Amino acid sequence: MSNRVDIEIPEYTQADVIRITSVSAKTLQNWTDPNRGILRLSQGSVGKGRRRLYSALDIMAVTMIAHLSGLGVSPNLVSQLFYEREVKLGDWFKSAVEDPESEHICRIYFDADGLYARLITSKFENDRYAFEDFWEGARFAFIQLSLSKIASFVSFGIRDIYFEETPEEHETEGAKKLFDASKAMLNEIRRAKLR
Repeated sequence: MSNRVDIEIPEYTQADVIRITSVSAKTLQNWTDPNRGILRLSQGSVGKGRRRLYSALDIMAVTMIAHLSGLGVSPNLVSQLFYEREVKLGDWFKSAVEDPESEHICRIYFDADGLYARLITSKFENDRYAFEDFWEGARFAFIQLSLSKIASFVSFGIRDIYFEETPEEHETEGAKKLFDASKAMLNEIRRAKLR
């Protein structure tokens, strides 16, 4: 995704989200249930009979929640981290999209108070966080994941959807090759589960 794309515009259907993330429709509906409060969509509430749309940022949130759920972290905890902490992961995703040359790593720590996160964008920051004095003697667990990879994963999925909507007579050989390459990469990322 280029920095010209507004990742908060809701323009993707539930079918698009399911196709990109491989999350089931039932799980997605569960996470978007306002009573559960797990996924807070860019679109806000939709009236009865209206189609719910998702933004690219929403799809990144779904991808992250699904990934961490697969590692045993409660979707409710991930949601709090995404929406309720002082540093919002949504802002970090925007940075990852706007600066694709840098690797944006989210290190999520677990302690008695729940989850909290740090953004790591350089080897220096990684070393500093690993060896800060206040960690001395502390016992904690953390998970590290790449926001850049999640952003790329969603970006490739969106490009695939746009490509498949292009009439065949407008598809170039180069675009077909790029589509095939991105499809192979997307499948590889799915197999690696974004690790």
